[in-house]
Amino acid sequence: MESKAISIGLTPEQEKIVQDELSSGRFRTAEEVISEALDALQEKELGSAKWADDGAQREAVREMLAFVEHNYVRLEGLSVKELIHKGHRL
Repeated sequence: MESKAISIGLTPEQEKIVQDELSSGRFRTAEEVISEALDALQEKELGSAKWADDGAQREAVREMLAFVEHNYVRLEGLSVKELIHKGHRL
């Protein structure tokens, strides 16, 4: 299958991000920056699809919310992420 080059336009903000990444030395070319961004987008999309298909995770969240509501748990100073992390240690 033949691959054709695609020309894209970037906003000034996007151009600055690319230039900042190039200046940092992390990437050698703008193509590498864009490739990394596209890989991250694809990984995010795959992760979102996995989350949507995983009924067990949804049920766990429902159970956690029901527990909090039933037991009048106050989350003062705790994020949900911290609460989940602490739950994994139990």
